[in-house]
Amino acid sequence: MLIAGLTCFGQSTGVIHETMQGYLKPKGKNPIPSIQIYLSEGDRVFCGAAGYSDGVTEVADKDNQFKIASITKTMTATVILQMQEEGLLDIDEKISKYLKEVPFVRVSELSYYKGNAYGDSITLKQLLQHQSGLADIFTDGAFRFYLNEIMHKKQAWNPEKLMNRYYKYRLHKKAKHAPGFGFYYSDVNYFLLGLIIEKLSWQTLAQQFRSRIFVPLEMKNSYFEYYEPAVGNGKMAHSFMGKRDITKTLNTSYDWAGGGVVSTTADLALFLKALFDGELYKNEATLNKMTSMLPHQMKSGKTGFYGLGLYQYQFNGDTYFGHGGFWGSRIAWCPAKRIAFCGSVNQVKPGFNTTEFVENFLSIFVSRPTY
Repeated sequence: MLIAGLTCFGQSTGVIHETMQGYLKPKGKNPIPSIQIYLSEGDRVFCGAAGYSDGVTEVADKDNQFKIASITKTMTATVILQMQEEGLLDIDEKISKYLKEVPFVRVSELSYYKGNAYGDSITLKQLLQHQSGLADIFTDGAFRFYLNEIMHKKQAWNPEKLMNRYYKYRLHKKAKHAPGFGFYYSDVNYFLLGLIIEKLSWQTLAQQFRSRIFVPLEMKNSYFEYYEPAVGNGKMAHSFMGKRDITKTLNTSYDWAGGGVVSTTADLALFLKALFDGELYKNEATLNKMTSMLPHQMKSGKTGFYGLGLYQYQFNGDTYFGHGGFWGSRIAWCPAKRIAFCGSVNQVKPGFNTTEFVENFLSIFVSRPTY
């Protein structure tokens, strides 16, 4: 096992080395060939990587780029809220105000629940908070979607193709609840938000991310995969779904506004810190809106909390805000203690509890502050 590309301050270094090695799993049904971890508390920083980024010969590096998947939703939500501050939109308005002229969206047909049409009732805030009730193309249409992906691995996607697939699978007839009457996580919510950003800005979503987030924060290893040229160091940590190396075999442009960004742990830390330090919003009230949580019942039976593009977590008794991603990534920020966690195990099915994984590294790092 290899631990490589390491920057660390504090006596936790050796323990984190050992812990990272313990999570690596180069072989088996659900391998974990590489891990990236970033931790910070004030001026103390750990940034390291373990294993092999390609699962074979390329030694993992702390600056490895990786697919951040649904962490992208936090960025999409950030741009929407910036546009609200600029007076370009109102998140309490109906989405029909912004999308009624986009023919492939078919706003009035988006949602049918118990025989009633609700598409014209959905607001932007309900999209942001997964309160719209819209079905999800990747879960409710999973069998047909991933069968298509197996048959057409290099197929390129765009928003129109995604919405056409939504209707082809008749997902508009499978709404989970009326808007505002529940929580159901759906990437379709964020596809629609991405379309609103593009319509109001007259730019692509990739251009908006770059001008509003990546360039101002000097996130030099971040880009919108498939929708703009790749930038950065080019050292990609491969993502795995079971034994399948997705990075080698699959065009994931279908993630788009719900999950299409490639980044690094250090770049994601820049984003987290800037978001919570008020660098991305003009008004403190905007961040307060983003972190205003609504409870929902998770599959485990526990209560979860989701704001506007952010989850609320409890790690080791402290409150954090952040998001996770399908390919095994997670970001989290503790405002009270200014602690950041950014990491990826690059595996959809890691075989361990991801909350315990994060807590483990946080407890090691925070409990060992000095040499």
